Amino acid sequence: MQTCDRERYMRLVRERPELFRNGGELTVITDETEIDAYERATGRHIGVAYESSFSLLAVDLVRDRDGRLLDYERLIPARTGAVVCAPRWGDRFVLLRQYRHALRDQQLSFPRGFGEPGLSSRENLEKEILEELGAAVSDVAFLGQIAPDSGVMSSLVDVYTCRVTEPVLKAGYEGIMGICALSAEELRGYITGGKITDGFTLAACALLGV
Repeated sequence: MQTCDRERYMRLVRERPELFRNGGELTVITDETEIDAYERATGRHIGVAYESSFSLLAVDLVRDRDGRLLDYERLIPARTGAVVCAPRWGDRFVLLRQYRHALRDQQLSFPRGFGEPGLSSRENLEKEILEELGAAVSDVAFLGQIAPDSGVMSSLVDVYTCRVTEPVLKAGYEGIMGICALSAEELRGYITGGKITDGFTLAACALLGV
């Protein structure tokens, strides 16, 4: 039977209260007496089910508008400041061909990364471009925010575009297998042809108007 860390969960409630704000369709129950009663009645567990340096999986107890109680999972990033960037080198957009473990396959996508402690999203963008493309950035423009998967993820990601110096292939770094430089027309063709399936990249293209 799955168990959850209640103590860690209640610490999360205190440390990141914005994740538990109410007033919408589902009310998050943080009263431990109610949580205890639900666990006894259902045999299910409320709390943190898993935690790593990147994210944690929380199981909340929520009440819907009809008063029904249910447990609801969500993936919470350990750090804020996640970014995705549509870099331009000359008149072309630069994408990475990377192996994605979750899919057990490779994808074409714009560079992106988790937030890093002590860095703003703009600083994190510069770090990711340097690490993944070996390039410096200029003419940075903020495009907006996206919610990659609001069904399970409690995160918003900042989207940027920028100019970069000549990219350098970092083969093997974080699953990078190659670099692809596409004109706007070629990028649209890759999207309509199903060659780009990464949600972060597709959302960035939508904000760019590609």
